Amino acid sequence: MNGLPLRITIRLLLCAAMSWVVWRLGGLAVMVVTAPLYGVALARPLIDLMSELRHGARMAVWRSVEGRHFAFRGTPVQVLEDADHARWIRAADVRRIVGYTASHGTLALTYPHGWRVMGQPPEPHFGEDALITHLSKESSSEALRFRHWAERGIVFPAQRQRERLGIRLPTAEAETEPPR
Repeated sequence: MNGLPLRITIRLLLCAAMSWVVWRLGGLAVMVVTAPLYGVALARPLIDLMSELRHGARMAVWRSVEGRHFAFRGTPVQVLEDADHARWIRAADVRRIVGYTASHGTLALTYPHGWRVMGQPPEPHFGEDALITHLSKESSSEALRFRHWAERGIVFPAQRQRERLGIRLPTAEAETEPPR
C-alpha cells in the first residue's frame, strides 16, 4: 500500500488544522463550513485504499491457483503438476467434456505409465501424453477440439518448461526394456 495510509493521515491532519484555525478565528458556527474540505481532501485516497484492499483480497483468494487455472470453453479442468513438471489431467473433467469413454480399470491397463490416482481427495488422472493418445482415438468433434486445446494449453507449455529446465521424462519403452 505504497504510502496510502500516510497520505490519508497527512490530509486528515491538514483538514483538522484548518478546522482548528477557522474555529479559533470565527467560532464553532463558522467551523461547520470546513466539513466539505474533508470530503474533497479524503475522497480520492479512500477510493484508492478500497481499490488496493479489493486487489489484495483477490490476490489472496486466487493465489492457490495462480498460473494453474485451466478451463475449456468455460468448463474448469483440474491439472496437477508433479516434481518433474509433468502435468496430470483429472479424468472426471475429461469425461465431462468428451463424454464417457472407458472405465478406470480399462484406462489404467491401456495407459500404465499415463494413468495415476493423485490429488486430495485421490482421483484418477491422465498423464499429458496418455490424454493426447486417448483423445486421438475418439471420433467426436468435441474430443478433437479438446485435444487441440490440451496440446496448445497444457502439453506443449509443460514440454517447453521441462526443456528449459533440462528434465527428461522416462518413456514407457525405456521402463519396460530389461536392463542390459
